[in-house]
Amino acid sequence: MHAELLQSFSVMLALSNVQTAEALKGVLMQNRVRRVASAKDNQDAISQMQDHHFNMIVIEEGFPYLGAADFCRFLRLTNTPMSVAPIIYGIRLAEKKRVLAGRDCGASKIVLMPLSAGTLVGTLQAAVREMRPFIQTMSYNGPDRRITKAKTYFGPERRKAQHGFMSVKEQQRILDA
Repeated sequence: MHAELLQSFSVMLALSNVQTAEALKGVLMQNRVRRVASAKDNQDAISQMQDHHFNMIVIEEGFPYLGAADFCRFLRLTNTPMSVAPIIYGIRLAEKKRVLAGRDCGASKIVLMPLSAGTLVGTLQAAVREMRPFIQTMSYNGPDRRITKAKTYFGPERRKAQHGFMSVKEQQRILDA
């Protein structure tokens, strides 16, 4: 990733293992990420989010108190630019129910824990490079869960007219504000 793009990142690490968070924080700082903060629990994360704007969040499913899925849903419902920030969701076991839980709570990317430095940096790059339109409805707030569009569909694209649809350009404008 280009250095100037990395310098625009402000990343919140919400991991259950404080030592892992500190090690990954060092790796991100070496990669010239502008700001990296780690939170020990949901209350600490909320407190830090009141003081600082984060445009990328890394959260682990075992994150203390609320857990990652509920915290991810909470983030998506806030009235801040962080509600559209890419969220990297870490799971401990590659089970279908865990992947679906991460997808359904509004995560942008799902990774298997423990997370290596290379995986984290690569996933951050992919989350920005592969941003998807954002959907805001009564039952779901998060990136469009459809990974690819079917090339054989020739009917009207109804989702673009749907209330709650936010384009990638609009998300980037909000995150850069």
